Amino acid sequence: MQNDAPIDRFFRSGLKLAHLRILVALADLGQVTRVAAAFHVTQPAVSRQIAEIEQAMAVSVVNRVGNALELTAIGTVIVACGREILRHLELARRDVNALATGTGGHVRFGAVVTIPEPLTANAVQLFLRRAPAASLSFVEGTLDRLIKMLDEGELDIAIGRNRIPTAQTQLRQEALHSEPFVFVASAHHPLGQVDQAVEWDDLRNCRWITPLHGSPAYATLIETLSSHGIVPGASNVESSSLSLNVTLLTHGEFVAILPLSTARQHAMRGHMRILPLAPLEPLTEVVAYWRADALQGAGQLFVECLKEAGNEMRKD
Repeated sequence: MQNDAPIDRFFRSGLKLAHLRILVALADLGQVTRVAAAFHVTQPAVSRQIAEIEQAMAVSVVNRVGNALELTAIGTVIVACGREILRHLELARRDVNALATGTGGHVRFGAVVTIPEPLTANAVQLFLRRAPAASLSFVEGTLDRLIKMLDEGELDIAIGRNRIPTAQTQLRQEALHSEPFVFVASAHHPLGQVDQAVEWDDLRNCRWITPLHGSPAYATLIETLSSHGIVPGASNVESSSLSLNVTLLTHGEFVAILPLSTARQHAMRGHMRILPLAPLEPLTEVVAYWRADALQGAGQLFVECLKEAGNEMRKD
């Protein structure tokens, strides 16, 4: 294809952000009337934008189906790439806005030990990029202790594993993330070889790291193993600490369940293997808690960064 072909010219100099926004909105809403209402413009204005795209590239990006417009294969490709472009532009807008406004201050946050490390680490990185004049402090603890610290003004934000009933109208809570738990073993474990087939019976004589007795994760694990005739032996470890579990797993003696994001992170480094067994469906949510009457400026920005980090984990 020559460099002066219509498609090349369009992507080199004719493509506008308005084109991407219109096509992405059309993919989401399906009708020109709805797109026009969303953008507060007339229907002919939307139709002109679509016609401009098609004339510039000399190809169709939509087909009319009754009262709706349906994307062609070419339109679908543009929309998929357009979503990513618009997402990155929104991230840039947030970063630039935070830098321009000079967000500062100090944020104190805490989390229970079962929170996946990528969520908090990514949120911290986002926050410090957008608010380089701000600072953070972090503690780990049980949820009841973290909520007590929130109540007493010692924390701005807490992160736990479950929604909590509360009569306190000022306490806000919002789900950030949920994910399945997967079965894992160290790369040094007999089941840890990548090409090793694994059946449920292979878990029968394994040593386990299990969640704490009485927790929802423990009950689900035991129920799943029992359905395959497996009862963990006496020489197991009960732990809710992700860092301890990962350290024990790397020595090669145990199998365990881990949140998918944590397991994938260590599997990519070659430290462990995600066993080819059906995962346990999401057991709990990761939830952020804060006092609406005490959260301002940098704290509000950090909550937004936590939400964004949770959204990114869902995409992965």
